[in-house]
Amino acid sequence: MHDPDDSIRPGTAEGGFAGIQGLAELPDGSRGPFLPVADYLSAFREDYVHDSVTVVDKVECGQHFREPGFASWEAFNRGAWQESVDLLMEERPRMAEQFTAAEERGLHLRRVRYVEIPPLDYVVWEMAVLRQRLDLGERIRVVVGQGRPGIQAPPPRWFSELVILGTYSLFELRYKPDGVLAGAYRHTDPLLIDACRTDFEALYAAGEDLAAFHTRETEPVLRARCAGDAK
Repeated sequence: MHDPDDSIRPGTAEGGFAGIQGLAELPDGSRGPFLPVADYLSAFREDYVHDSVTVVDKVECGQHFREPGFASWEAFNRGAWQESVDLLMEERPRMAEQFTAAEERGLHLRRVRYVEIPPLDYVVWEMAVLRQRLDLGERIRVVVGQGRPGIQAPPPRWFSELVILGTYSLFELRYKPDGVLAGAYRHTDPLLIDACRTDFEALYAAGEDLAAFHTRETEPVLRARCAGDAK
């Protein structure tokens, strides 16, 4: 087990922004308009291809999400573990297109995945997805703990995921109680983005390589689940 350095604390940028901690504590009225899923996806796609964006960083904290429409997740959700793994492999060529396009742009994709131990079945399944993304070029680190990374006190349970697009924008994703994506808030304040990027860098540096974590913690569980399908 690899624990994050307890000395890591949210970065504080000029102007008083306290990174992820400060973002989590913002009242909803200070967040600007909420973007429903379709609007969020449209805004994200526009920002993703902006010339100034050379790195996309994600901090993912939620321990359970629902991903309707993703065939591998649908199989996992039915309890068909081996089928979910097989479908994930079938998805690999399409998934690789994203990374080929990113590489042609010189775009780096990075992620910090926070995991609570013992991992829930969703996390076990998702680690197989992330292991494939790692193989294709995403840079992924795992932080293990009992709270939330970069935050001094436990935040509200809705605090699940941030996506930082260079210095251009930051999306704070929100999910419904059942784990389905509800939409996102888009932030463009450069001081807030810089403070959250500082937190991301600290978490990324403190994290464990996903391949090592998966081999030790979640791949054995995944194999057992798949073996159980055959019984």
